[in-house]
Amino acid sequence: MKKPSWHELRSSRQAAAVCALAFAAACTGTLGDTADGAGAPPTAGDDGPQAGSDPPPFQPAAGMLRRLTRTQFRNAVRDVFGVEVNIHELDADSWYGNFAVIGAAAVVTSERGVEQYHTAIERAVGAVFDDPAKRSEFIGCTPSGAENDACVRGFIEALGLRAWRRPLEAAELDQIVSVATNAATELGSAVEGARWATVALFTSPNFLYRPELGAPSADGSLRLTGYEMASRLAFLVWNSLPDQELLDQAASGGLETVEGVRAAASRLLEAPAGREAVGAFAEEYMRLDRIGTQAKDAELFPEYSAALQAAMVRDMRGTWEALAFDEQASALDLFSTTKVVVNKELAQLYGLDTAGLGSSTFEVRSLPADGPRVGILGKPGFLSQFANQKEGSPTLRGKFMREALMCTTVPPPPGDIALELPEPPADKPLTKRQRLELHRTAPACAGCHGLMDPLGLPLENFDAVGRYRTTDHGLPIDPSGNFNGEDVADARDLGMTISASDAVARCLVRKYYTYAAGHEERNVDRSVVDSLAASFAASGFNLRELVLDVVTNEAFSTVAPQP
Repeated sequence: MKKPSWHELRSSRQAAAVCALAFAAACTGTLGDTADGAGAPPTAGDDGPQAGSDPPPFQPAAGMLRRLTRTQFRNAVRDVFGVEVNIHELDADSWYGNFAVIGAAAVVTSERGVEQYHTAIERAVGAVFDDPAKRSEFIGCTPSGAENDACVRGFIEALGLRAWRRPLEAAELDQIVSVATNAATELGSAVEGARWATVALFTSPNFLYRPELGAPSADGSLRLTGYEMASRLAFLVWNSLPDQELLDQAASGGLETVEGVRAAASRLLEAPAGREAVGAFAEEYMRLDRIGTQAKDAELFPEYSAALQAAMVRDMRGTWEALAFDEQASALDLFSTTKVVVNKELAQLYGLDTAGLGSSTFEVRSLPADGPRVGILGKPGFLSQFANQKEGSPTLRGKFMREALMCTTVPPPPGDIALELPEPPADKPLTKRQRLELHRTAPACAGCHGLMDPLGLPLENFDAVGRYRTTDHGLPIDPSGNFNGEDVADARDLGMTISASDAVARCLVRKYYTYAAGHEERNVDRSVVDSLAASFAASGFNLRELVLDVVTNEAFSTVAPQP
Protein backbone atom coordinates (compact mmCIF):
# COMPACT_ATOMS: atom_id res chain seq x y z
CA MET A 1 0.00 0.00 0.00
CA LYS A 2 1.56 3.29 -1.09
CA LYS A 3 1.69 6.65 0.61
CA PRO A 4 -1.20 9.13 0.15
CA SER A 5 -1.00 11.86 -2.41
CA TRP A 6 -1.05 15.50 -1.37
CA HIS A 7 -4.50 15.82 -2.92
CA GLU A 8 -5.75 13.11 -0.58
CA LEU A 9 -4.26 14.88 2.44
CA ARG A 10 -5.15 18.48 1.64
CA SER A 11 -8.38 18.25 -0.31
CA SER A 12 -10.46 15.26 0.68
CA ARG A 13 -9.09 13.80 3.93
CA GLN A 14 -12.38 12.05 4.66
CA ALA A 15 -10.82 8.60 4.58
CA ALA A 16 -7.84 9.88 6.48
CA ALA A 17 -9.76 11.45 9.30
CA VAL A 18 -12.71 9.22 9.90
CA CYS A 19 -13.21 5.62 10.87
CA ALA A 20 -16.61 4.41 9.78
CA LEU A 21 -17.42 3.65 13.37
CA ALA A 22 -14.96 4.96 15.91
CA PHE A 23 -14.19 1.75 17.73
CA ALA A 24 -13.28 0.10 14.41
CA ALA A 25 -10.47 2.71 14.20
CA ALA A 26 -8.60 0.55 11.75
CA CYS A 27 -9.17 3.16 9.03
CA THR A 28 -8.01 0.55 6.59
CA GLY A 29 -8.29 2.92 3.68
CA THR A 30 -6.37 5.79 5.23
CA LEU A 31 -3.07 5.04 3.55
CA GLY A 32 -4.04 5.27 -0.11
CA ASP A 33 -2.09 5.03 -3.34
CA THR A 34 0.25 7.84 -4.22
CA ALA A 35 -0.30 9.94 -7.29
CA ASP A 36 3.32 10.80 -7.80
CA GLY A 37 5.36 7.64 -8.12
CA ALA A 38 6.29 6.64 -4.59
CA GLY A 39 9.01 4.07 -4.49
CA ALA A 40 11.56 5.98 -6.57
CA PRO A 41 14.50 7.54 -4.71
CA PRO A 42 13.72 11.20 -3.88
CA THR A 43 16.72 12.71 -5.65
CA ALA A 44 14.94 15.54 -7.47
CA GLY A 45 16.30 14.44 -10.82
CA ASP A 46 20.01 15.11 -10.44
CA ASP A 47 22.91 12.69 -10.46
CA GLY A 48 24.83 14.34 -7.63
CA PRO A 49 27.59 16.91 -7.29
CA GLN A 50 29.94 17.31 -10.22
CA ALA A 51 33.50 18.57 -10.14
CA GLY A 52 34.11 22.11 -11.35
CA SER A 53 35.39 25.47 -10.22
CA ASP A 54 32.07 27.31 -10.23
CA PRO A 55 29.06 25.56 -8.73
CA PRO A 56 25.73 26.05 -10.54
CA PRO A 57 23.06 28.19 -8.90
CA PHE A 58 21.15 26.50 -6.10
CA GLN A 59 17.75 25.10 -6.99
CA PRO A 60 15.40 23.76 -4.33
CA ALA A 61 14.39 20.13 -4.36
CA ALA A 62 10.78 19.12 -4.92
CA GLY A 63 8.47 19.18 -1.92
CA MET A 64 7.79 15.80 -0.39
CA LEU A 65 5.46 13.80 1.80
CA ARG A 66 7.58 11.89 4.31
CA ARG A 67 6.40 9.00 6.42
CA LEU A 68 7.63 9.10 9.98
CA THR A 69 10.59 6.81 10.45
CA ARG A 70 10.18 4.07 13.02
CA THR A 71 12.19 6.10 15.53
CA GLN A 72 10.18 9.25 14.87
CA PHE A 73 6.93 7.33 15.32
CA ARG A 74 8.20 5.85 18.59
CA ASN A 75 9.35 9.23 19.90
CA ALA A 76 6.10 10.96 18.94
CA VAL A 77 3.96 8.32 20.65
CA ARG A 78 6.17 8.44 23.74
CA ASP A 79 5.98 12.23 23.92
CA VAL A 80 2.18 12.31 23.62
CA PHE A 81 1.13 9.21 25.55
CA GLY A 82 4.16 8.36 27.68
CA VAL A 83 4.23 4.86 26.16
CA GLU A 84 7.20 3.09 24.58
CA VAL A 85 6.67 1.44 21.18
CA ASN A 86 8.78 -1.50 20.06
CA ILE A 87 10.01 -0.18 16.72
CA HIS A 88 10.75 -3.70 15.51
CA GLU A 89 7.00 -4.33 15.47
CA LEU A 90 6.50 -1.56 12.89
CA ASP A 91 6.82 -1.54 9.11
CA ALA A 92 10.49 -1.31 8.17
CA ASP A 93 12.10 1.94 7.10
CA SER A 94 13.40 2.36 3.57
CA TRP A 95 16.99 3.51 3.17
CA TYR A 96 18.13 5.76 0.33
CA GLY A 97 21.44 7.55 0.35
CA ASN A 98 22.17 5.49 3.50
CA PHE A 99 19.53 7.41 5.47
CA ALA A 100 16.05 6.36 6.56
CA VAL A 101 14.94 10.01 6.57
CA ILE A 102 15.63 10.17 2.83
CA GLY A 103 13.87 6.89 2.17
CA ALA A 104 10.87 8.22 4.13
CA ALA A 105 9.79 10.15 1.01
CA ALA A 106 9.60 6.98 -1.09
CA VAL A 107 8.68 4.26 1.36
CA VAL A 108 5.66 2.08 0.58
CA THR A 109 3.49 1.13 3.55
CA SER A 110 2.35 -2.48 3.42
CA GLU A 111 -1.10 -3.69 4.43
CA ARG A 112 0.56 -5.44 7.36
CA GLY A 113 2.31 -2.19 8.18
CA VAL A 114 -1.02 -0.38 8.43
CA GLU A 115 -2.19 -2.96 10.95
CA GLN A 116 1.03 -2.59 12.93
CA TYR A 117 0.62 1.18 13.22
CA HIS A 118 -2.99 0.78 14.31
CA THR A 119 -2.08 -1.81 16.91
CA ALA A 120 0.66 0.42 18.33
CA ILE A 121 -1.67 3.42 18.54
CA GLU A 122 -4.50 1.49 20.13
CA ARG A 123 -2.12 0.14 22.78
CA ALA A 124 -0.76 3.60 23.54
CA VAL A 125 -4.21 5.17 23.74
CA GLY A 126 -5.39 2.28 25.89
CA ALA A 127 -2.52 2.78 28.33
CA VAL A 128 -3.79 6.30 28.97
CA PHE A 129 -7.56 5.78 28.82
CA ASP A 130 -7.55 2.63 30.95
CA ASP A 131 -6.00 4.58 33.83
CA PRO A 132 -8.59 7.01 35.28
CA ALA A 133 -5.98 9.45 36.61
CA LYS A 134 -3.99 9.54 33.37
CA ARG A 135 -7.17 9.78 31.32
CA SER A 136 -8.51 12.71 33.32
CA GLU A 137 -5.25 14.62 32.98
CA PHE A 138 -4.98 13.76 29.27
CA ILE A 139 -8.49 14.93 28.34
CA GLY A 140 -8.48 17.86 30.76
CA CYS A 141 -12.27 17.98 31.14
CA THR A 142 -15.27 15.67 31.58
CA PRO A 143 -16.90 14.52 28.33
CA SER A 144 -20.69 14.46 28.29
CA GLY A 145 -21.26 12.49 25.10
CA ALA A 146 -23.68 15.11 23.81
CA GLU A 147 -23.70 15.98 20.13
CA ASN A 148 -22.22 19.41 20.81
CA ASP A 149 -19.93 18.35 23.64
CA ALA A 150 -17.65 21.38 24.16
CA CYS A 151 -15.23 19.30 26.23
CA VAL A 152 -14.62 16.74 23.50
CA ARG A 153 -14.52 19.35 20.75
CA GLY A 154 -11.91 21.42 22.57
CA PHE A 155 -9.93 18.28 23.43
CA ILE A 156 -9.87 17.12 19.79
CA GLU A 157 -8.98 20.58 18.53
CA ALA A 158 -5.98 20.87 20.87
CA LEU A 159 -4.81 17.27 20.45
CA GLY A 160 -5.28 17.45 16.68
CA LEU A 161 -2.97 20.46 16.48
CA ARG A 162 -0.25 18.43 18.21
CA ALA A 163 -0.85 15.23 16.26
CA TRP A 164 -1.16 16.76 12.79
CA ARG A 165 1.29 19.63 13.43
CA ARG A 166 -1.26 22.17 12.18
CA PRO A 167 -4.79 23.30 13.11
CA LEU A 168 -7.58 21.02 11.96
CA GLU A 169 -9.80 22.54 9.30
CA ALA A 170 -13.42 23.03 10.33
CA ALA A 171 -14.64 20.04 8.30
CA GLU A 172 -11.89 17.83 9.71
CA LEU A 173 -12.74 18.85 13.25
CA ASP A 174 -16.41 18.11 12.63
CA GLN A 175 -15.53 14.67 11.26
CA ILE A 176 -13.43 13.68 14.26
CA VAL A 177 -16.06 15.03 16.66
CA SER A 178 -18.63 12.87 14.87
CA VAL A 179 -16.38 9.87 15.46
CA ALA A 180 -16.47 10.64 19.18
CA THR A 181 -20.23 11.15 19.15
CA ASN A 182 -20.97 7.95 17.23
CA ALA A 183 -18.66 5.90 19.41
CA ALA A 184 -20.12 7.38 22.60
CA THR A 185 -23.62 6.46 21.41
CA GLU A 186 -22.67 2.99 20.21
CA LEU A 187 -20.65 2.12 23.30
CA GLY A 188 -22.70 4.01 25.85
CA SER A 189 -19.74 5.99 27.16
CA ALA A 190 -18.58 9.56 26.49
CA VAL A 191 -15.08 8.56 27.59
CA GLU A 192 -15.03 5.80 24.98
CA GLY A 193 -16.03 8.37 22.40
CA ALA A 194 -12.97 10.46 23.31
CA ARG A 195 -10.82 7.32 23.23
CA TRP A 196 -11.73 6.39 19.67
CA ALA A 197 -11.53 9.96 18.46
CA THR A 198 -7.94 9.93 19.75
CA VAL A 199 -7.27 6.69 17.90
CA ALA A 200 -8.71 8.24 14.72
CA LEU A 201 -6.40 11.25 15.01
CA PHE A 202 -3.28 9.15 15.38
CA THR A 203 -4.16 6.50 12.79
CA SER A 204 -4.66 9.19 10.17
CA PRO A 205 -2.02 9.76 7.46
CA ASN A 206 -2.01 13.34 8.72
CA PHE A 207 -0.12 12.02 11.74
CA LEU A 208 1.95 9.37 9.98
CA TYR A 209 3.09 11.57 7.08
CA ARG A 210 4.90 14.90 7.17
CA PRO A 211 4.01 17.23 4.28
CA GLU A 212 6.86 19.54 3.24
CA LEU A 213 5.28 21.08 0.15
CA GLY A 214 5.40 24.81 0.78
CA ALA A 215 3.22 27.71 -0.29
CA PRO A 216 3.94 30.66 -2.65
CA SER A 217 5.87 33.48 -0.99
CA ALA A 218 6.04 37.16 -1.91
CA ASP A 219 8.93 36.59 -4.33
CA GLY A 220 7.10 33.75 -6.06
CA SER A 221 9.18 30.93 -4.59
CA LEU A 222 7.68 28.03 -2.68
CA ARG A 223 8.55 28.19 1.01
CA LEU A 224 7.57 25.93 3.83
CA THR A 225 4.58 27.24 5.73
CA GLY A 226 5.05 28.15 9.37
CA TYR A 227 3.60 24.84 10.50
CA GLU A 228 5.67 22.87 7.99
CA MET A 229 8.78 24.65 9.25
CA ALA A 230 7.85 23.90 12.86
CA SER A 231 7.43 20.23 11.99
CA ARG A 232 10.65 20.08 9.98
CA LEU A 233 12.64 21.75 12.77
CA ALA A 234 11.20 19.52 15.47
CA PHE A 235 11.77 16.29 13.56
CA LEU A 236 15.35 17.30 12.71
CA VAL A 237 16.36 18.51 16.18
CA TRP A 238 14.12 16.42 18.47
CA ASN A 239 13.25 13.61 16.05
CA SER A 240 9.71 14.06 17.30
CA LEU A 241 6.68 16.37 17.28
CA PRO A 242 6.89 20.14 17.79
CA ASP A 243 5.82 21.41 21.19
CA GLN A 244 3.18 24.06 21.85
CA GLU A 245 5.70 26.91 21.90
CA LEU A 246 7.00 26.00 18.47
CA LEU A 247 3.45 25.67 17.12
CA ASP A 248 2.63 29.09 18.58
CA GLN A 249 5.65 30.54 16.79
CA ALA A 250 4.40 28.98 13.57
CA ALA A 251 0.97 30.58 14.06
CA SER A 252 2.41 34.04 14.82
CA GLY A 253 4.81 34.11 11.86
CA GLY A 254 7.85 33.75 14.10
CA LEU A 255 9.38 31.12 11.82
CA GLU A 256 9.30 33.27 8.69
CA THR A 257 12.66 34.94 9.31
CA VAL A 258 16.19 33.59 9.62
CA GLU A 259 16.45 35.13 13.07
CA GLY A 260 13.23 33.50 14.21
CA VAL A 261 14.26 30.08 12.92
CA ARG A 262 17.69 30.33 14.53
CA ALA A 263 16.20 31.34 17.87
CA ALA A 264 13.67 28.51 17.73
CA ALA A 265 16.30 25.94 16.77
CA SER A 266 18.61 27.16 19.52
CA ARG A 267 15.86 26.62 22.08
CA LEU A 268 15.23 23.11 20.78
CA LEU A 269 18.93 22.30 20.98
CA GLU A 270 19.09 23.49 24.58
CA ALA A 271 16.30 21.13 25.65
CA PRO A 272 17.21 17.60 26.79
CA ALA A 273 15.69 16.23 23.58
CA GLY A 274 18.04 18.46 21.60
CA ARG A 275 20.73 15.80 21.81
CA GLU A 276 18.67 13.94 19.20
CA ALA A 277 19.89 16.49 16.63
CA VAL A 278 23.27 14.76 16.73
CA GLY A 279 22.45 11.38 18.26
CA ALA A 280 19.74 10.50 15.73
CA PHE A 281 22.00 11.59 12.88
CA ALA A 282 24.83 9.47 14.27
CA GLU A 283 22.53 6.47 14.56
CA GLU A 284 21.53 6.67 10.89
CA TYR A 285 24.93 7.82 9.60
CA MET A 286 26.74 5.00 11.40
CA ARG A 287 23.89 2.54 10.65
CA LEU A 288 23.65 1.52 14.28
CA ASP A 289 20.38 -0.25 13.51
CA ARG A 290 22.47 -3.07 12.06
CA ILE A 291 24.22 -3.89 15.34
CA GLY A 292 21.31 -5.97 16.58
CA THR A 293 21.18 -7.92 13.32
CA GLN A 294 24.80 -9.09 13.29
CA ALA A 295 24.88 -12.72 14.42
CA LYS A 296 28.14 -13.99 15.92
CA ASP A 297 29.52 -17.46 16.55
CA ALA A 298 28.31 -18.28 20.06
CA GLU A 299 31.30 -20.48 20.82
CA LEU A 300 33.82 -17.83 19.82
CA PHE A 301 31.91 -14.89 21.30
CA PRO A 302 29.73 -16.05 24.22
CA GLU A 303 29.69 -12.49 25.58
CA TYR A 304 27.82 -11.16 22.53
CA SER A 305 24.49 -10.67 24.30
CA ALA A 306 21.55 -8.34 23.75
CA ALA A 307 22.82 -6.22 26.65
CA LEU A 308 26.21 -5.84 24.97
CA GLN A 309 24.65 -4.94 21.63
CA ALA A 310 22.40 -2.31 23.24
CA ALA A 311 25.44 -0.90 25.03
CA MET A 312 27.33 -0.66 21.73
CA VAL A 313 24.59 1.58 20.34
CA ARG A 314 24.48 3.71 23.46
CA ASP A 315 28.26 4.05 23.52
CA MET A 316 28.37 5.29 19.94
CA ARG A 317 25.46 7.72 20.27
CA GLY A 318 26.57 8.90 23.69
CA THR A 319 30.05 9.77 22.42
CA TRP A 320 28.67 11.87 19.56
CA GLU A 321 26.29 13.64 21.93
CA ALA A 322 28.88 14.26 24.64
CA LEU A 323 31.37 15.82 22.23
CA ALA A 324 28.70 18.00 20.63
CA PHE A 325 26.80 19.11 23.74
CA ASP A 326 28.84 18.53 26.88
CA GLU A 327 32.26 19.46 25.55
CA GLN A 328 31.37 21.61 22.51
CA ALA A 329 34.38 19.93 20.89
CA SER A 330 35.42 19.67 17.26
CA ALA A 331 33.56 17.00 15.32
CA LEU A 332 36.95 15.70 14.20
CA ASP A 333 37.64 14.74 17.82
CA LEU A 334 35.22 11.89 17.17
CA PHE A 335 38.10 10.03 15.58
CA SER A 336 40.66 10.61 18.34
CA THR A 337 38.61 10.67 21.53
CA THR A 338 39.18 8.13 24.30
CA LYS A 339 35.71 8.74 25.74
CA VAL A 340 33.39 5.73 26.04
CA VAL A 341 29.94 5.17 27.54
CA VAL A 342 29.85 1.73 29.13
CA ASN A 343 27.78 -0.72 31.11
CA LYS A 344 29.23 -3.84 32.74
CA GLU A 345 29.31 -5.93 29.57
CA LEU A 346 30.91 -3.25 27.40
CA ALA A 347 33.42 -2.27 30.07
CA GLN A 348 34.57 -5.89 30.21
CA LEU A 349 35.09 -5.91 26.44
CA TYR A 350 37.08 -2.67 26.68
CA GLY A 351 39.14 -4.11 29.53
CA LEU A 352 37.94 -1.46 32.00
CA ASP A 353 37.07 -1.78 35.68
CA THR A 354 33.42 -2.87 36.01
CA ALA A 355 32.96 -1.67 39.60
CA GLY A 356 29.63 0.07 40.05
CA LEU A 357 28.31 -1.04 36.67
CA GLY A 358 25.47 -3.36 35.71
CA SER A 359 23.73 -4.27 32.47
CA SER A 360 21.48 -1.19 32.78
CA THR A 361 23.95 1.04 34.63
CA PHE A 362 26.08 3.24 32.39
CA GLU A 363 28.97 5.59 33.06
CA VAL A 364 31.17 7.81 30.95
CA ARG A 365 34.72 6.53 31.16
CA SER A 366 38.01 7.16 29.37
CA LEU A 367 40.23 4.57 27.74
CA PRO A 368 43.97 4.69 28.47
CA ALA A 369 45.48 7.69 26.74
CA ASP A 370 48.20 5.56 25.17
CA GLY A 371 45.95 2.58 24.43
CA PRO A 372 45.53 0.86 21.05
CA ARG A 373 42.07 2.19 20.25
CA VAL A 374 40.76 5.72 19.80
CA GLY A 375 37.66 7.34 18.37
CA ILE A 376 34.44 5.98 16.97
CA LEU A 377 36.24 3.65 14.56
CA GLY A 378 37.78 1.87 17.53
CA LYS A 379 34.42 1.23 19.16
CA PRO A 380 32.85 -2.23 19.16
CA GLY A 381 29.67 -0.59 17.85
CA PHE A 382 31.51 0.10 14.60
CA LEU A 383 33.82 -2.91 14.49
CA SER A 384 31.13 -5.54 15.11
CA GLN A 385 28.92 -4.22 12.31
CA PHE A 386 31.53 -4.72 9.63
CA ALA A 387 32.41 -8.29 10.41
CA ASN A 388 31.02 -11.74 9.83
CA GLN A 389 30.14 -14.34 12.44
CA LYS A 390 33.76 -15.29 13.11
CA GLU A 391 36.08 -12.47 12.08
CA GLY A 392 36.30 -8.82 11.20
CA SER A 393 36.28 -7.59 7.62
CA PRO A 394 38.91 -5.02 6.57
CA THR A 395 37.08 -4.71 3.26
CA LEU A 396 33.71 -3.86 4.77
CA ARG A 397 35.26 -1.55 7.34
CA GLY A 398 37.25 0.18 4.60
CA LYS A 399 34.22 0.44 2.33
CA PHE A 400 32.27 2.26 5.03
CA MET A 401 35.13 4.66 5.65
CA ARG A 402 35.62 5.31 1.95
CA GLU A 403 31.94 6.07 1.39
CA ALA A 404 30.82 7.61 4.70
CA LEU A 405 33.97 9.51 5.71
CA MET A 406 35.44 10.35 2.32
CA CYS A 407 32.23 10.61 0.25
CA THR A 408 33.63 8.34 -2.45
CA THR A 409 31.44 5.72 -4.08
CA VAL A 410 32.92 2.24 -4.30
CA PRO A 411 31.50 0.41 -7.35
CA PRO A 412 29.96 -3.02 -6.79
CA PRO A 413 32.06 -6.07 -7.66
CA PRO A 414 31.60 -7.73 -11.06
CA GLY A 415 28.85 -10.30 -11.00
CA ASP A 416 31.16 -13.20 -11.84
CA ILE A 417 33.64 -12.55 -9.01
CA ALA A 418 33.73 -14.89 -6.01
CA LEU A 419 33.31 -12.72 -2.91
CA GLU A 420 34.36 -15.32 -0.34
CA LEU A 421 38.02 -15.53 0.58
CA PRO A 422 39.21 -19.14 0.31
CA GLU A 423 40.19 -20.73 3.61
CA PRO A 424 43.90 -21.68 3.76
CA PRO A 425 44.91 -25.25 4.65
CA ALA A 426 44.87 -25.95 8.38
CA ASP A 427 48.60 -26.61 8.37
CA LYS A 428 49.39 -23.38 6.51
CA PRO A 429 47.49 -20.58 8.27
CA LEU A 430 47.34 -17.11 6.81
CA THR A 431 46.33 -13.78 8.33
CA LYS A 432 43.42 -11.88 6.83
CA ARG A 433 45.93 -9.43 5.31
CA GLN A 434 47.72 -12.28 3.54
CA ARG A 435 44.45 -13.74 2.26
CA LEU A 436 43.38 -10.34 0.93
CA GLU A 437 46.71 -9.85 -0.77
CA LEU A 438 46.18 -13.13 -2.62
CA HIS A 439 42.65 -12.07 -3.51
CA ARG A 440 43.91 -8.80 -4.97
CA THR A 441 46.16 -10.59 -7.41
CA ALA A 442 43.07 -10.93 -9.62
CA PRO A 443 42.96 -7.75 -11.77
CA ALA A 444 39.16 -7.53 -11.45
CA CYS A 445 39.51 -7.39 -7.65
CA ALA A 446 42.54 -5.16 -7.28
CA GLY A 447 40.95 -1.81 -8.09
CA CYS A 448 38.09 -1.79 -5.62
CA HIS A 449 39.97 -3.62 -2.89
CA GLY A 450 42.75 -1.07 -3.29
CA LEU A 451 40.19 1.59 -2.30
CA MET A 452 38.93 -0.29 0.74
CA ASP A 453 41.49 -2.66 2.25
CA PRO A 454 44.24 -0.14 3.15
CA LEU A 455 41.62 1.76 5.17
CA GLY A 456 40.33 -1.31 7.01
CA LEU A 457 43.56 -3.20 7.65
CA PRO A 458 44.68 -0.89 10.52
CA LEU A 459 41.63 -2.20 12.41
CA GLU A 460 42.73 -5.83 12.15
CA ASN A 461 43.77 -5.75 15.81
CA PHE A 462 40.04 -5.97 16.61
CA ASP A 463 37.99 -9.10 16.08
CA ALA A 464 34.36 -9.64 15.06
CA VAL A 465 32.96 -8.08 18.26
CA GLY A 466 35.68 -5.47 18.69
CA ARG A 467 37.91 -7.27 21.18
CA TYR A 468 41.57 -6.36 20.99
CA ARG A 469 43.94 -9.03 19.73
CA THR A 470 47.56 -9.24 18.55
CA THR A 471 47.46 -12.42 16.49
CA ASP A 472 45.34 -13.82 13.67
CA HIS A 473 45.29 -17.63 13.36
CA GLY A 474 48.35 -17.67 15.60
CA LEU A 475 50.30 -15.27 13.39
CA PRO A 476 51.28 -11.71 14.37
CA ILE A 477 49.03 -9.02 12.92
CA ASP A 478 50.47 -6.28 10.72
CA PRO A 479 48.01 -3.36 11.25
CA SER A 480 49.63 -0.91 8.85
CA GLY A 481 47.56 0.78 6.16
CA ASN A 482 46.93 4.00 4.31
CA PHE A 483 44.44 6.84 4.60
CA ASN A 484 44.02 9.16 1.63
CA GLY A 485 47.63 8.67 0.51
CA GLU A 486 49.13 8.88 4.00
CA ASP A 487 50.64 5.76 5.54
CA VAL A 488 49.33 4.82 9.00
CA ALA A 489 50.88 2.37 11.43
CA ASP A 490 47.81 1.05 13.22
CA ALA A 491 44.28 1.86 14.40
CA ARG A 492 45.45 4.61 16.73
CA ASP A 493 47.47 6.27 13.98
CA LEU A 494 44.49 5.94 11.64
CA GLY A 495 42.19 7.74 14.08
CA MET A 496 44.68 10.54 14.67
CA THR A 497 45.21 10.99 10.94
CA ILE A 498 41.48 11.18 10.23
CA SER A 499 41.03 13.67 13.09
CA ALA A 500 43.22 16.13 11.16
CA SER A 501 41.47 15.67 7.81
CA ASP A 502 39.66 18.64 6.30
CA ALA A 503 38.32 16.28 3.63
CA VAL A 504 36.56 14.22 6.28
CA ALA A 505 35.11 17.39 7.79
CA ARG A 506 33.69 18.43 4.41
CA CYS A 507 32.27 14.96 3.83
CA LEU A 508 30.57 15.14 7.23
CA VAL A 509 28.93 18.42 6.17
CA ARG A 510 27.70 16.79 2.99
CA LYS A 511 26.25 13.86 4.91
CA TYR A 512 24.51 16.05 7.50
CA TYR A 513 23.12 18.30 4.77
CA THR A 514 21.56 15.35 2.93
CA TYR A 515 20.16 14.04 6.24
CA ALA A 516 18.61 17.40 7.12
CA ALA A 517 17.38 18.21 3.62
CA GLY A 518 15.90 14.74 3.20
CA HIS A 519 17.26 14.10 -0.28
CA GLU A 520 20.51 12.93 -1.81
CA GLU A 521 23.02 15.60 -2.71
CA ARG A 522 22.75 17.09 -6.19
CA ASN A 523 25.14 19.21 -8.23
CA VAL A 524 22.94 22.26 -7.60
CA ASP A 525 23.49 21.80 -3.85
CA ARG A 526 27.22 22.36 -4.16
CA SER A 527 27.10 26.10 -3.43
CA VAL A 528 25.11 25.36 -0.26
CA VAL A 529 27.59 22.69 0.81
CA ASP A 530 30.52 25.03 0.09
CA SER A 531 28.98 27.70 2.31
CA LEU A 532 28.17 25.24 5.10
CA ALA A 533 31.65 23.70 4.95
CA ALA A 534 33.28 27.13 5.27
CA SER A 535 31.11 28.00 8.27
CA PHE A 536 31.76 24.60 9.82
CA ALA A 537 35.52 25.11 9.60
CA ALA A 538 35.23 28.65 10.98
CA SER A 539 33.26 27.33 13.99
CA GLY A 540 36.02 24.87 14.84
CA PHE A 541 33.94 22.03 13.37
CA ASN A 542 31.20 22.52 15.95
CA LEU A 543 28.28 20.17 15.31
CA ARG A 544 25.69 22.33 17.04
CA GLU A 545 26.68 25.28 14.87
CA LEU A 546 26.37 23.08 11.81
CA VAL A 547 22.79 22.26 12.79
CA LEU A 548 21.96 25.97 13.15
CA ASP A 549 23.65 26.85 9.85
CA VAL A 550 21.70 24.17 8.02
CA VAL A 551 18.27 25.12 9.35
CA THR A 552 18.81 28.83 8.60
CA ASN A 553 19.96 28.18 5.02
CA GLU A 554 17.38 28.80 2.31
CA ALA A 555 17.81 25.19 1.16
CA PHE A 556 16.06 24.09 4.36
CA SER A 557 13.00 26.31 3.90
CA THR A 558 12.42 26.37 0.13
CA VAL A 559 11.01 23.67 -2.11
CA ALA A 560 10.17 23.22 -5.76
CA PRO A 561 6.75 22.09 -7.03
CA GLN A 562 6.12 18.38 -7.05
CA PRO A 563 6.75 16.88 -10.50
